[in-house]
Amino acid sequence: MQAVTLDKRRLSDTFISTGERQLTEKKKKEIRISRRTSKKFHWKQRCLSLIVLYLGSNLDRMVHLSQLILGDTGCVSYVVLCRKNKVAAIVDPFQGFETRVEEELKILGNPRVKYVMDTHTHADRHSSSSFFADKYGTGGVVKSEKTKYVGEKSKTKDGDTLSVGGADIKVLFTPGHTYDHNCYLIDQDYLLVGDCLFIGDVGRIDLGGNPREKSDLLFDSLRKLEKMSPDLKVCPNHVGAAHAISSEETFSSIGKEIKTNEAMQIKDKDEFFTYMTEGWPPKPDDWEQIIQDNLNG
Repeated sequence: MQAVTLDKRRLSDTFISTGERQLTEKKKKEIRISRRTSKKFHWKQRCLSLIVLYLGSNLDRMVHLSQLILGDTGCVSYVVLCRKNKVAAIVDPFQGFETRVEEELKILGNPRVKYVMDTHTHADRHSSSSFFADKYGTGGVVKSEKTKYVGEKSKTKDGDTLSVGGADIKVLFTPGHTYDHNCYLIDQDYLLVGDCLFIGDVGRIDLGGNPREKSDLLFDSLRKLEKMSPDLKVCPNHVGAAHAISSEETFSSIGKEIKTNEAMQIKDKDEFFTYMTEGWPPKPDDWEQIIQDNLNG
């Protein structure tokens, strides 16, 4: 009998080598745990150097997007630039990384920073958004209206649009990973998804709050994202094996994630809750304190 190759990207469509029998739930769970904890996929070591990917570097484009990845940590920040008006936004900067964000702004011609934005309250890294907001006088950090932030902030709700020169950033409220999660749609070309969606997976739901409630919220948020253009570039906050993400790609597309991301293929909330509560790596150290520090600004 000819062996059947397992396609781990689509477990629901996979058959084991006996021919016609679908994978059992136990086997699915084993593969899921293996995928999230495997050491097979090692993020390329860069000695904590910065990797800069210019996702929108064509000269005929109004918008330029810099994806800033801190080496083998797999943590990502973004700089959005309107080329024509030399206006920029910084998205999800974090402490210890300020100098490199400044260097990137210098490379881009020292644009005026109009916005400093967070997709959500982080639990695994300390934000430097308040530092940049104060430095550039942006009138606070752009956050969801649901964020219980004590510092100066610019509240957003679903559907709001921010103007960065000639470019538009639309706010999409996508709770689940956290209760205050936003995605940012940039000129219908790029979707900064924060921790709502990863390449091949989604953000965890066990860092505070009610797991079932957050699972259902995330399920609904994914339904919102899957209605968007399949060509829309997906730009996550975390990439690589440091975050138990098997792919070494640093951005994807909505269409690709619909086809290959198991989480987006689950259409039942109970099944999705099972998926979201099995096989996750240990929680980040001091995650509760990090959340509180970030809320305190």
